[in-house]
Amino acid sequence: LSAGGSTTSDAYMIMKYMKSRDLLERLEVDFGFRSVYESKEIDLLSRLWPDQEIEKVLGYWKRRISTSFDPTSGIVNFEVQAFSDVEAKRIVELVMSYANELVNDLSEQARKDVMSYAEGDVVRAEERLMNALKLLRGFRGQGDSLDPAASAMAQIEILAGLEIQLLSLQTRMAALGETVDADAPSLTALRRQAEAVETQIQQKSGGLNMAGSDEDLSELLAKYEEIQVEKGFAEKAYISSLASLEAARIEAGQQQRYLAVYSKPALPEHPLYPRRILYPLLLVVVSMGLWGVGTLMVYAVRDHIS
Repeated sequence: LSAGGSTTSDAYMIMKYMKSRDLLERLEVDFGFRSVYESKEIDLLSRLWPDQEIEKVLGYWKRRISTSFDPTSGIVNFEVQAFSDVEAKRIVELVMSYANELVNDLSEQARKDVMSYAEGDVVRAEERLMNALKLLRGFRGQGDSLDPAASAMAQIEILAGLEIQLLSLQTRMAALGETVDADAPSLTALRRQAEAVETQIQQKSGGLNMAGSDEDLSELLAKYEEIQVEKGFAEKAYISSLASLEAARIEAGQQQRYLAVYSKPALPEHPLYPRRILYPLLLVVVSMGLWGVGTLMVYAVRDHIS
């Protein structure tokens, strides 16, 4: 096993899975486990009795498979006992394929768990940015200006210039009114200029309400600044979420689990079990020992009676 996380927990999980009911049921579907181990060619002491409950069948399977784990090397070993070479090889191949699928599922689930939150964060940040841009476009459409603040400042500067011009005309009118008659042509011309300037001031003052809005300039500018601030935060949040997504993608790649087979199953040429010489010898030795103990007990009883 190779992974960015803990291989020990994964190894024990695999060994647990190899002796689980889930794997046994898959063996029954893909291999016909019951029919193979219930064969009448198998001796009575070793075969699986027919019509057994699944719990007893699982106990029988646990006696036919052995697993071990080396925490130093991270290697999982397992052995399966069957009653023919072809069947043994086939079962081992199926168990290995099931274990490989389990590791792949664990790896994919870990990747999805790491990526799901980051992707959701990107979606939320993108929605926030789109909403901010939508508000900004709507606000600009109401004021017919790409930058309402700049437009307002330009209007204010023009209005200030007109007011200065009007003040100058009024000053000249006041000074000239002391020396000429009220209907003098020069005074009349100044009066007309002042009226024209006042008209322009009124028009410009109405233009500051931004397309006839009931809100005054300060309220509109405050709303525009709020939208700009929200847009700035949304852009930063979106960029941050994209960076987090890339970091999560790298982390997910580091947490991938791999199952490498260093010793593939091969067709056995010599059966390990039963031990045809060892078992009969052990049987003879045990029988002789029991016979000897029994004989001693019989003689002891006879001596006691006599």
